[in-house]
Amino acid sequence: MKDETKTKLAALNFDNLPANIDGFTLRKIYAADEDKFIFFTYADDATHCAVKIYFHEETHEFKVSQRIGLTEFCLTNFFTEDFAHFKALISSELVDVIKNLRGVKSLNRFLREKKIDAWSYGLELPATLEGFELFISPAAPVEVTNGSFIVINYADFATNSDFVLYYNIYTDEFSGETRINGATHVIYTFDAKTLDELTDKLKNHLAAELKAIRQ
Repeated sequence: MKDETKTKLAALNFDNLPANIDGFTLRKIYAADEDKFIFFTYADDATHCAVKIYFHEETHEFKVSQRIGLTEFCLTNFFTEDFAHFKALISSELVDVIKNLRGVKSLNRFLREKKIDAWSYGLELPATLEGFELFISPAAPVEVTNGSFIVINYADFATNSDFVLYYNIYTDEFSGETRINGATHVIYTFDAKTLDELTDKLKNHLAAELKAIRQ
């Protein structure tokens, strides 16, 4: 990022940022990170959740990203090249974004129709498995982006590694992904259309997949 760009961005101000929102602590950064200029974050280290407010040099847009566990994604409704508009969005919507990180208030209609909340295998998942913590369970799935929900997430925060199982409401499919020392890998072992099919795959392969991540 050019020094001129960094200087211009460093001069931008956000009005009346509270030091804490619903247990999330403000951290003013105002520094470049590769092709991003990070203005500030709100983070709750205890729950491994945060939001990041930044400028993306590649797209010339102001953006907000949300991190839940080790999964980070952008909130597309904040994308804009207009700083005044971005400030207004931050002022009007950021508090709700942060409060929503406390959990899904009601199960999405598509997940209810899929009977995720009554899935016996999902209700019986162990709290720890192969040294990984059950961070997200089917009882409280987390919406991410493009119609996808995290249904299962086993995480090892010490090694920045995890296993994520997604359900996409548009394709009506389950799919898996792993992260090993921060590097994301798409896997196809857990691709499934039904809960019965998914249950068999998880019973046969989940423990082995977590072992492979650690190795």
